[in-house]
Amino acid sequence: MSAGDGYHIVGGGIVGASIAYHLSERTDEPVHVYEKGTLANETTRKSFAFFGFYGDETQYRMKRYAIEQYNEFMKSPRASPGYVATGRLDVATTEDGADALRQTVETRGERLADARGKSADTSPVNYLSSDELPKSMFLPFLDTDVVVGGVYRPNVGYVRPCEFATEFIERARDNGVTFHERTTVTDLHVEDETLVGLSVDGEFEPAEAVVAAAGPWNQQVSQMAGVDIPVKHTLAPVLELEPSEPLAYTLPWITHHESGFTIRRNADGKIMMTHHPVGGYDDATEYDPDAWGETVPEEIRNRGLETLYTLLPEAESFDIVDERVGIRSSTPDMNPVVGWTRVRGFSIAAFSTSGIQLSPATGKIIAAQLLDDDPTSYYEGLSISRFDEYVDWR
Repeated sequence: MSAGDGYHIVGGGIVGASIAYHLSERTDEPVHVYEKGTLANETTRKSFAFFGFYGDETQYRMKRYAIEQYNEFMKSPRASPGYVATGRLDVATTEDGADALRQTVETRGERLADARGKSADTSPVNYLSSDELPKSMFLPFLDTDVVVGGVYRPNVGYVRPCEFATEFIERARDNGVTFHERTTVTDLHVEDETLVGLSVDGEFEPAEAVVAAAGPWNQQVSQMAGVDIPVKHTLAPVLELEPSEPLAYTLPWITHHESGFTIRRNADGKIMMTHHPVGGYDDATEYDPDAWGETVPEEIRNRGLETLYTLLPEAESFDIVDERVGIRSSTPDMNPVVGWTRVRGFSIAAFSTSGIQLSPATGKIIAAQLLDDDPTSYYEGLSISRFDEYVDWR
């Protein structure tokens, strides 16, 4: 195989596919994507794939672009991406937790008042006390007696992650992008702080640019170029439970504020549960993604089930029918690191969750930087240089 000069993307999940698609829409230069396994079968496949407007101004603008992009895809889909509206309900079971949720709503209102015409999420967000919850929402499955307060966001749902990745992959292929499955980038070659090529399964290929879009493998890829990135890892465990009898009602996406466990009901009636450490980047570490299997660690499983049964007592009769473990990336400010690094020709697309939501805009940004030398209006919020100890080549 000889890829030659051109643009090379490490990682065949939804992020790498989006970058490939956006590049291929604007250039006739060769674009190659390298995936060590099969396309969209690692972090993308294990994603909960929620979509909703939460986060700062940078994420809000990125998500608006994503919705526009996905709406276009869904008009003439190549797969069956789908969208299921659930709403999101954050619940607290302590007074301190309820106060923290109430404060997020108040702070959000103050932030919107100060926005003065800037891009900002204006979708409804409501704080509900324990007394208001059973009078405001259909929640027959939730034990509202243990809930002190909650925040509800109605404009939230989930998509099918692999199918959305396929939307990018098929269109990129139509544009001439080459996807290499079961192919490993084994080294990156840098001379005088400029990337000159990469080794693919041990064979050197010259390259105009390389983009690391390898999810939890991004640290390994970046180190090949001699670049450190401000990204750590947390586990993204998923338990799938099936009721003994079909549930006769739906359920919002429920997040327990104090523990970080998240629950949703799928369209097929199964209950899905995952976990986000409440400490975020401070609780993150670094994992070898190749060392993890599909079994959820027992300690996380037990804490998750205890939380589930507390909030949804009926779930004690449910059977665990599937499980998996993803490796989630985490950055200090919870925003992605996207774009140039200190090595000219080497770019990064590293996320702090929300890859399904932010990958379309990431593709647009990377294409503008590589093809136009344009940092884009997202630069200040996404560049690695926003962290004092890091720089890019500009």
